[in-house]
Formats: sequence, C-alpha cells, structure tokens
Amino acid sequence: MKTYPAENIRNVALVGHSGTGKTSLAEALMFAAGATNRHGKIEDGSTLSDWDPDEQKRGFSLNVSILPLEWDGHKVNLLDTPGYMDFMGEVKCGLRAADTALIVIDASSGVQVGTEFAWRFAEEQRLPRAIFINRMDRDNADFSGTLAQIQSLWGNKCLALELPVGAQQAFQGVVDLLTMKAYIGEKAEEGEIPAEVASQADQLREKLIEAAAETDDALITKYLEGEELSAEELREGVRAGIVAGNLIPIFTGSATKAIGARRLLDSIAALFPSPVDRPVSVDGKALAPDASKPLAALVFKTTADPYVGRLSYFRVLSGTLKSDSQVWNMNRNAAERIGTAYHIVGKNQEQASHIT
Repeated sequence: MKTYPAENIRNVALVGHSGTGKTSLAEALMFAAGATNRHGKIEDGSTLSDWDPDEQKRGFSLNVSILPLEWDGHKVNLLDTPGYMDFMGEVKCGLRAADTALIVIDASSGVQVGTEFAWRFAEEQRLPRAIFINRMDRDNADFSGTLAQIQSLWGNKCLALELPVGAQQAFQGVVDLLTMKAYIGEKAEEGEIPAEVASQADQLREKLIEAAAETDDALITKYLEGEELSAEELREGVRAGIVAGNLIPIFTGSATKAIGARRLLDSIAALFPSPVDRPVSVDGKALAPDASKPLAALVFKTTADPYVGRLSYFRVLSGTLKSDSQVWNMNRNAAERIGTAYHIVGKNQEQASHIT
C-alpha cells in the first residue's frame, strides 16, 4: 500500500452493541474496495477481522482489528472493535487511534446498551461521530423508528444523509440526500429516486441543508435569503458540521449484502475528518501531522505474539517512525529500541521500512 498525505487518511473506529454487524460491515467495505477478493462471513469464520481461533469459535469479536483499504485516492484505516461489555477496553483502544467513531445500529433492534456505551466513550474522547443503521434487509427493520429513537436520545444534530429504498425483504438500496439519487444493489447502480420515498427524501434533505448552512455565516445568510446552496457548498457545510461534532450523519444499508457499502466509502472519503482536521495538542500546542517534523506516536495497544514477541500497535501523529531505530519513551523518560515495523491487515503483518 502506498504512502498517503495526512489529509487523505481516514481513521474510523467501528463501534456499537454486540451483534449489530460491525465485523460484517468492515468485511463489506474491504470487499467493495477490492482489498479482499472474498466477501467473508462470520458463520464461516472467514472474515478478515475475526481471525483469532477464539473469535471464530464464539462467533463474535474479542479484540480490536485493523483493516486498511484504499478508496478514491484515500487510505481508510478501519478499526473493528468488540461489542460485548467484557471487552470494552478494546473499544477504548480503538477509539484512541481513530478520528471518527462510526456507531453501528441494528435496524430491527434500535439503540441498545452497547450503543449508548459506544456513544459515551466517543464523547469522552471528543470524537466526531457517524451512525450506520445496518440490517435493513432483516425482518422488523424500521429505519424511521430507529432514526426517531436516535434523535430523541442525542438530539436533532443526528441527521439522515441516506434513506433506504424498501425495507426487510424488499430492501434494494439507498437514496443519497446530497446527490438526490438512488443507488441500487451491491454495485450501487445510480438511478432516480423512487416515487414512494421522494417526499420523505425532500423533507430530510431540507433539514440537512439547514444544518449545513449553520456551519458558516455566509451560507446561513444565503439560506435565510432564500437562495439555494450549491452542491459544493452543501457538501462543505456538511463536512464542517461533522468535523466540529455539530452534525452526526446517519447512513444505512445491509452489510451482509454489501448494499450501501460503496456509498458509505464515498462519504468516508469526502466527509469524514482527516488527521489534519484534528491535530493533537502537546503542551498546549497543536502538533501538525507532518512527516518531516520530529516523531510523535501514540501506542494504543500492546499484545504478546507467540512467534514475534511483544507487539505494540501505534499511530504516528507526526514525523516518521523507522524500523530498527531508537525513540524516546515519554512515559518512561528513557530511550527505547524499535525493532521491525509492520503494516497490519487483520492477522497479516507486512514489513515496512518506515511509517508516517
């Protein structure tokens, strides 16, 4: 995988209640991006995320798993986290390395205990959030009811960016409220909005336009004067709201059928914050994510590998970390030797000469 500038990197943690389809969503995104040629299934033990034998045996995630992919000139680092209460420490590890928390909710179950924990953890980290209403193809899937529940809990800043076309067995695709087009099936084939959801799409889009306009004085003036926002102004307004945490976008789809995966990747690349949007503060000063600057990295998890030894998972915040080098450990106030550096893709480790 090639090196990307910081503004083209997206670090996204998938969080939520157990059994809502986080691992299936990660698998669908990897498959849609061509990072894997097989759409793995949890039942088969063939997903990239749940590679640990215990995870395959139990049928749910125990550890945070890192899955990088490339999409539309961007690198997206997915951090698939567990949902069970016993493994909340892994969720916090994943959120520390992320710039956005993507909360996955089951359309038939709505907001659950694990959903609220995920929201609270993301809020503690002051992370921008997004929501994916999954399993629209399941019996009793209810997008409108789930949307209303989300808004009653977390306010009207939670706004739909997508609308499902059909539900349960009739679920076919999604309507994008920015482009006002329908995208049908796994391949996201573009078409006109079906008549049965056109009115709802217009209503939800109007709320989205108002929220986007509120992010900028010039846009709100234009909106109040009755002028229409351009597609670019709307997109930039929505992105500004997401980065600031003033707008929580809601997407939808079916991870197991990969419906909505391509449109979600488009939105991650175009709308989600990059490390440049969220510089880390050190001693009261913002630390720019610049590869030419002195090294600063965050170790967010350490494990013991039976073959390699101790493995530390880190995110480079600034500078460049090189294999077989020395770094300064601020916690221990001492120099520490770095062995071989790796890019992680699920269980696979790819050697790297340096990480930026």
